[in-house]
Amino acid sequence: MGEAVMGQFFMLPALIVGFVIVVLASRQIGQLLAKLKLPLISGFLFTGIVAGPYVLNLIPVDAVRRLRFVDEAALAFIAFAAGAELVLRQLKPRFKTIRYNAYFQIPSIFVLGSAAFFFLSEWISFTRSLPTSQRLAVAMMAGAILVARSPSSAMAVVNELRAKGPFTKTILGVTMIMDVIVITLFSICAAVAATLLTGRTFDLRFLLILVLELFLSAVVGYSLGRWLAAVLSWRLRRGLKTVAVLLTGYGVFVLSSWLRSWSQAHFVIDVLMEPMLICMIAGFVVSNYTPYRTELMKVLHDLGPIVYVAFFTLTGAAISLDILAQCWGIALALFAFRLVAIFISAFCGGQLAGDPIKYNALAWMGYVTQAGVSLGLAKEVAAEFPDWGSVFATLLIAVIVLNQLLGPPLFKWALFLANEVQPRLAAHSLGGVRDALIFGLDGESLALARLLQSNGWEVKIATNQVRYAQHSSQNPEIEIHPISDVSLECFNRLGVAQADAIVAMLSDEENYRICELAQEYFTAQNLVVRLNERSHARRFHHLGALVVEPSTAVVNLLDQFVRSPSAATLLLGLEKGREVIEFELRNPDLDGFAVRDLLLPLDIHIISIRRHGELIVCGGFTQLQVGDWLTVVGSRPSLEQMMLQFGENRDHAVLSMVGRAVPKQMVFKRLEKEVREISCGGEGDLCKVRYRQALDNSSILDFNDPMHVDSFFRRAAEALSESLGVSSDTVYGLLVEREKESSTALRPDLAIPHIIIEGTGTFHILLARCKAGIYFSELAPRVTAVVVLAGTRDQRNQHLFALSTIAKQVQQPQFQERWLRARNIWALRNIVQV
Repeated sequence: MGEAVMGQFFMLPALIVGFVIVVLASRQIGQLLAKLKLPLISGFLFTGIVAGPYVLNLIPVDAVRRLRFVDEAALAFIAFAAGAELVLRQLKPRFKTIRYNAYFQIPSIFVLGSAAFFFLSEWISFTRSLPTSQRLAVAMMAGAILVARSPSSAMAVVNELRAKGPFTKTILGVTMIMDVIVITLFSICAAVAATLLTGRTFDLRFLLILVLELFLSAVVGYSLGRWLAAVLSWRLRRGLKTVAVLLTGYGVFVLSSWLRSWSQAHFVIDVLMEPMLICMIAGFVVSNYTPYRTELMKVLHDLGPIVYVAFFTLTGAAISLDILAQCWGIALALFAFRLVAIFISAFCGGQLAGDPIKYNALAWMGYVTQAGVSLGLAKEVAAEFPDWGSVFATLLIAVIVLNQLLGPPLFKWALFLANEVQPRLAAHSLGGVRDALIFGLDGESLALARLLQSNGWEVKIATNQVRYAQHSSQNPEIEIHPISDVSLECFNRLGVAQADAIVAMLSDEENYRICELAQEYFTAQNLVVRLNERSHARRFHHLGALVVEPSTAVVNLLDQFVRSPSAATLLLGLEKGREVIEFELRNPDLDGFAVRDLLLPLDIHIISIRRHGELIVCGGFTQLQVGDWLTVVGSRPSLEQMMLQFGENRDHAVLSMVGRAVPKQMVFKRLEKEVREISCGGEGDLCKVRYRQALDNSSILDFNDPMHVDSFFRRAAEALSESLGVSSDTVYGLLVEREKESSTALRPDLAIPHIIIEGTGTFHILLARCKAGIYFSELAPRVTAVVVLAGTRDQRNQHLFALSTIAKQVQQPQFQERWLRARNIWALRNIVQV
């Protein structure tokens, strides 16, 4: 007897060591299959099947049962992650659409999935002999599992394609909500199934016990969330926190099992708190109601690769291949039924939410994938009902694997069809393609040009040394343009209006002339000057230029290396795996968010924010504004992910601004229709030429004092009447009437009123700037930039082209700052030039 006990004691460690070796092999096989564009979990499941009792028997049947604690710890982890992914503030911008989709899809897929399983139960071995009520109970659990989705797989596809837009946001939001709700739904179905399968009847007592179980799960889940927050707040190494979180999750399963046994012994009833529901609530509480979401996500991020490979490998080992061979046809039928149910429910839910029919027809493709939660629930059934649970789990796992294989390619296809896939950044580019113009040709300017090009910039060099320009033109990778002098004509020929940065590296007098012209006519974003004489520095500072004096720059750099070597290394790009970039916040959904509330990649740090020319040292409570320029440090993949989150899909940007400025969409359908037509407007050469002519002849209004929109319309009507050949009262009436139909303030600082006048062959543009702001509405109380478009009906194409062009120009980096800084009418016109 003693020897048997000792044998059992030493068997478990040996079993664990053997399982660890299999898991290490599984990880390598999963990565190998990932290179073939297959999901990682496919490799893990395949390895588990091969190592399982039906092939190599490295993990025998008895070992799967003994390693149940691995399953339970992993299921707790999956539930923590599911709850943590549901961040309410992230879903708020499209909550209406997400709510309608979730409300319609959950009951529809549950009912249709349950009905399909019940119908097919005549051909399933373990359900064929069950009475109708018990078959219904099993079908309900299957229907609940078929509702589940995979947020992690969906996010992986979105990040891979850099998808951005309302369709993507809706798919992710619905996926996250449904994975949380399905755990609650499964808990209810499991309780109902346990009652039906044990032959008990539904009565008031059953309902009271069910309500008690759900209430206890919610209370324990909330308490567990607070406990996790306390653990995460401790000053411990992250490894110890990770162990504490994992043990806490496993402890929930132990507590649930103990409570069930205790209630049976003392009250002759089963009180079962669903452990996955408890852990999901705990993750949700930490993520939404404590400041420790980031710390929890770091723990889950560190632990995830280990947990997932162990869980999915063990799941593969538990699959009964003999049963799978018998019921693969049933699995295919369930898979097909689920696709039909998803299509019907996604389409109808989108229609109820008022989404475009194109999105509703594609939405089902984004909801196919299943993974962790659904597999976890299937394995819970196997553990809860050992007599037939393994057959049930094998059947459902086969369906889940099919969904996991087909789901990601379908979602990718849908994103392409929805036109929400963003162009991939070049390997060397993070800040997007920007233009730099360097005046001066020497070794330093060529080296600077090459360095900028390596970071994704388009660079031109202008030089008055024609001989050197001809010699250097043999190097085609850098555009070199000879110039005879520094003049406005030269600037126009070089395309200075499109330059994001101008670097002056000529003599101080020539450099000063460059800065004067740039500030007077073009309002370039960045003016950088290489100084020759230190005494001239003040003159350049008055023009807003950034001055680099070679004699002191090296000394200052050495000083930084001495006093703060890490910062200097980062800024110079010498830190391996880390880069520092600056980019603009364009996503209106993040306007007003505090930095601490952002869902940032874990290795990202915001160093500073530049707003209206002022530098803000970033803190956790700093609130962001659209148009802020953020200086950020992090790894390249994380920086790309952050830029995707902070940017805006150009095809939907104007619509987003409209929706933000005007929430009552039903009142403003006409403006939305006009803005949608922008993306379809042609950009032919004739329209471009006419637009430039209209801009050259445009009226300009420049105000310093604040005013009401009515007063502005009167001033604008007076300025436009002569050019249009229409009385000012008529123009004023048209502007007021257009504004009453729908607000033309597309965002709080920008408005584009556009009217149609009688006649033919007329189109005119008016540019207006009011530094103190024009009051358009409560949502746009301080509009500083106004572009008025007025034309006859036969100029409709020109009208749309102008709208499209201006809509693109006002989204350019630092548009508002350049608009307010412009010194004359030429500078204002250049800002919106095509």
